[in-house]
Amino acid sequence: MDDVVLFVKKTTDWLGADVVIDAVGCEATGNAMQDILGKKLLMQAGSATALHWAINSVKKAGILSIIGVYGPPWNLVPVGSIMNKGITVRTNQASVKRLLPKLIDHVMAGRLNPKGIISHRIPLEEISDAYHMFSTKQDNIIKPLLIPPRALRA
Repeated sequence: MDDVVLFVKKTTDWLGADVVIDAVGCEATGNAMQDILGKKLLMQAGSATALHWAINSVKKAGILSIIGVYGPPWNLVPVGSIMNKGITVRTNQASVKRLLPKLIDHVMAGRLNPKGIISHRIPLEEISDAYHMFSTKQDNIIKPLLIPPRALRA
């Protein structure tokens, strides 16, 4: 997709999304300046491209949820845009770098079967229903696997 923000704007009658979730973090690519400053010159911790897309895609007074991983605070983030649009920002972070090596070791050693925890396979277009099911503990949902549209066609 050439322009994520343009796609979101077009599909929402130019209003923007009610809620945008940045689950990518500083490893996303897209903005050449941030890519050069972050990945080449190491002047900032990665690229904040995904966060820029999220901020620009959410509507005024919308909600931005950031669970992607970001490093130090000098990531050229457009805080003025957040304030001008009156966006509510919610954040949290998983200890991925600390836990992932142990998790991979358990999977490789056969002590853990990740397929075993998947309780539901849900098309990405039905994510709203999946969140509702998960938050209300319906249908014994434990770990839904969201399947993008292209994966269903493959």
